[in-house]
Amino acid sequence: MKSFLTGFFSAIVLAIVILLLLPDEEEPVQQTIDLQIPEQQETGPVIVLKPLDPDQADAGMVLPGEESIIGIEEAETGEAMPLGEESAPAITTETTAPEEAETAEEIAEEETAKPVMVVHQVKSGDTLLGIFNTLEIDRQHYNRLIASKDVSKGLSRLKPGQMLYFYLDEDRNLAKLVHESDSIRSDNYTFTDKLIMLDSVSKQIEKRTETVQGKIQNSLFVDGQNAGMSGKLIMNMARLFNFDIDFGSELQKGDYFGVIYEAEYVDGERIGTGDILAAEFINNNKQYRVVRYEDQNGNIDYLDEEGRSRRKKFIRTPLNFTRISSKFTNKRWHPVLKRWRSHKGVDYAAPTGTPVWATGDGTVQIIGRQRGYGKVIYIKHGQYVTVYGHLNGFKRGLKKGDRVKQGQVIGYVGQTGLATGPHLHYEFRIHGKHVNPLSAKLPVQDPIDKSKMKHFLATSKPLFKSLDLLKGQDVAMND
Repeated sequence: MKSFLTGFFSAIVLAIVILLLLPDEEEPVQQTIDLQIPEQQETGPVIVLKPLDPDQADAGMVLPGEESIIGIEEAETGEAMPLGEESAPAITTETTAPEEAETAEEIAEEETAKPVMVVHQVKSGDTLLGIFNTLEIDRQHYNRLIASKDVSKGLSRLKPGQMLYFYLDEDRNLAKLVHESDSIRSDNYTFTDKLIMLDSVSKQIEKRTETVQGKIQNSLFVDGQNAGMSGKLIMNMARLFNFDIDFGSELQKGDYFGVIYEAEYVDGERIGTGDILAAEFINNNKQYRVVRYEDQNGNIDYLDEEGRSRRKKFIRTPLNFTRISSKFTNKRWHPVLKRWRSHKGVDYAAPTGTPVWATGDGTVQIIGRQRGYGKVIYIKHGQYVTVYGHLNGFKRGLKKGDRVKQGQVIGYVGQTGLATGPHLHYEFRIHGKHVNPLSAKLPVQDPIDKSKMKHFLATSKPLFKSLDLLKGQDVAMND
């Protein structure tokens, strides 16, 4: 035990001696690091104003959080500026990290003194005032616009997809507004201290002659689209032949169609189809061909190879009807008179107010009330007369002696006179004799005057030859 205590105290003494012999430790120098920690805040897109390169042709800017605003940069989108516009600074949207926010804000402050352009694509539900508020454009500019009603008429009818270009000066005042209503037309509004100047611009439409052909396998619409035709072109072609072909019931598999037409382009981009120049349809092995002909007086029609219009002098029905409620017959039980009598016309059941149109060009012979017909109109077409009875009313302003065109609305379905329900009573008379409107052979148009025939043949022969060549291509492709 004694030896243990002696050793323990010897170790303590040795440790003290060692500590005394060590040099004094220098007191450390304190260093202070000033950390510039930005104030904690929510971060989001930072708008950075960037002046465009002077050589850059296109400019645009995007605002954060606005889906309908699109930036335009030629290198990425290739979109064209409005007509006659020069480049302006653009706003781009960038998301910066918190530590970079201060630098971005400084850049924005430096650039706000430069003119900029804002591009807005109109979306459904947009109003001009709402767009001004979204883009934070001074309300005074909007008030000036609506005060000039004649100037801003186009802006009151904004449609989805249209483009608006807002040009703001260094003080963020609206200097110019461009409204592109479509790919062709635009309105440029220039703001001065005293007035707003409007300059409307239309781009040049380039017309190119194109062709299309095909065969019926399913339906006119489906096979027309498969051949590359637009819905508008299909309908226009059908109208040329609907006097001869019932496209709803008479089409046969293998029927052929070929069309030569004008396609419309703006700035090299196709925007639609124009006039049909020539067309051919072969239905059940029967050929129908027409070309567009414009005489020296500017009158336009589609004529066959003999110079006859495919448009008949009369169309079969004078309205869009629900059903035929009573046909032409020599003996019918009259629902009102309660006796047998002849029915010298066709009754078309339709709702009250359904428009009724003239079936051919002619002159109003009678308009007013007449016995069992009620409100009735007689139209004289040379040796032919058409009658429209039981009308609810007449087209406003129509009177005896007026000239009417085929398809022109003359009145509206009703049940005046001896009628038990709303319908149109329609008669067709030749030299005063009643004939069945549903089965009568309708007269075709007379050929063009002999004085015009030479001019017609000179202009139409190349088109008919082109139709032959087009059909030959179809034959070659199917061999």
